[in-house]
Amino acid sequence: MSAVDLPAGEAIVVNNEGVSKTSAPNDSSSTSSEWRMPSVVAAICLSVFVATASYSTGSGDVAAANVLSWQLTSAGDPIFRDTTYPPIDDHPGRDIWVIERSDGQEVIGRSPGAVAAAIPAYALFGRETFSLIPGAVTAALITALAVLLLALTLRERLAPREAALGALVFALGTPVWTVAADGMWPHTITIVGVCGMGWAATRERWWLVGLFGGVVVWGRLHAAVIVAVFGLLLGWRRRDAGLTAVIGASSGLMLLLQAAWTRWIYGDWNPMASYETDKFGEYAETHTLDVVNQLGFWVSPGRGLLVWTPVILLLVPSLLKRWTTLPEWSRALLLGGIAYTLLQGLLNRFSGGDAFYGYRLTLELLACAAPALAYAATSVGPAARRLLAPVLIFQALIIAAGAANQTLGSTTEEVWTHHALFSVMVQQPYVLLGFAATGLAATYLACRIWAGTPQASLTDVPQAVESR
Repeated sequence: MSAVDLPAGEAIVVNNEGVSKTSAPNDSSSTSSEWRMPSVVAAICLSVFVATASYSTGSGDVAAANVLSWQLTSAGDPIFRDTTYPPIDDHPGRDIWVIERSDGQEVIGRSPGAVAAAIPAYALFGRETFSLIPGAVTAALITALAVLLLALTLRERLAPREAALGALVFALGTPVWTVAADGMWPHTITIVGVCGMGWAATRERWWLVGLFGGVVVWGRLHAAVIVAVFGLLLGWRRRDAGLTAVIGASSGLMLLLQAAWTRWIYGDWNPMASYETDKFGEYAETHTLDVVNQLGFWVSPGRGLLVWTPVILLLVPSLLKRWTTLPEWSRALLLGGIAYTLLQGLLNRFSGGDAFYGYRLTLELLACAAPALAYAATSVGPAARRLLAPVLIFQALIIAAGAANQTLGSTTEEVWTHHALFSVMVQQPYVLLGFAATGLAATYLACRIWAGTPQASLTDVPQAVESR
């Protein structure tokens, strides 16, 4: 007897007596099983994020976005006055956060997504007196949602524990924890948008891919390049112009809503009105071929993606080897992230300012690369497989140190010479030895637990269509 796939709800069973139809497994129980592990992972991450978010101190970028969210709920008026929030008005960096509208009045200029997303929390819990707490809790919730979407995406092609591990590494082993989940940065919005694009792509719901792409654009306008590259590449590979058109139309709708937002807040329909864009233009004019700046995104001690997330180096050989077998959408998403990062290097310094731990301007690339890297991790070579556990453990411990101690960080001037954790630890050798001992013990324990967990049967892994 054999069975062949049919549209949802039925299967054909071929036997000696002819052909008959049988009902497929209950859809509701299947859906419940699909969401169970991702929901648990997201709940764990949410509890960690809420426990470690910045509630009293943090970046001026985050505080400024939160002040505008609070203004819109408490006064319904975006105009910034000297009495609105004196710590910003009196700050030497005031011009970074406060910009002038076309009518001459001043407003806080921040990412529309970072401001809009926190409005419900301030409306419910922070209307009277300004506090960072509603914004920080919102950031934790949104980042946990990104983890949920990533876990659902990975569950499509990986065994449950492998998908859970991939999502946990993304959440707790990278600056997703110390930046996106710490406060309302633009990256809090962009990474949930990117993770949503991946999840929607596994289901081939292209209109939903476009809506999540619009969320990405609400986080950082120039991150539209991620959505554009994704839609164009996937449409070209599949010879399906309709796919590209649907993604473009739904993301374009989100862009129109963003234009309406900037008209309300900044008095201008131009979606770029929420930032002082002249600074980006001036930087681009003098740094068009700045190789050092481009390299800083990858290898600088203070902000380098490969320095803070070295597991990528172990996975790249497998990624290249399996490139043609990876889902088309995961390849398009990764290439979109790379294109965005190159553009970012033309428009902005790789350092990304101060008052955060790890990197932030490559968080979008990390989110774009996460599915492809996780899929490639299942076929790493023997040497890389032996190194995966210790590298992941030490990577996670480094991130945890910064999440627990919010005084750690590197200034813009130190990013080529200073690592936020190790530059401190080398001055206290006993701390360095304790860190190493903790890492080795955790590695041993993790390996024992992983080896003792039964491997999932292939029948337990959802069978995905290769084109996904």
